[in-house]
Amino acid sequence: MNKFVLAVIKIFIALLIFFATTFTIYFANLDMKLIRFIYDKLQPYYDNLKKDRKL
Repeated sequence: MNKFVLAVIKIFIALLIFFATTFTIYFANLDMKLIRFIYDKLQPYYDNLKKDRKL
């Protein structure tokens, strides 16, 4: 029974850490900041590609 309680406590702590991490990412809008950083780095490459057709 003691091993079961320790396993439940470890799972609870892992879930608590996971929730805190995802909440911080959501609250600080870090996912969109990362996407914007990647977009800004890739934009010059796609701007310099030769276009196949005119719009």
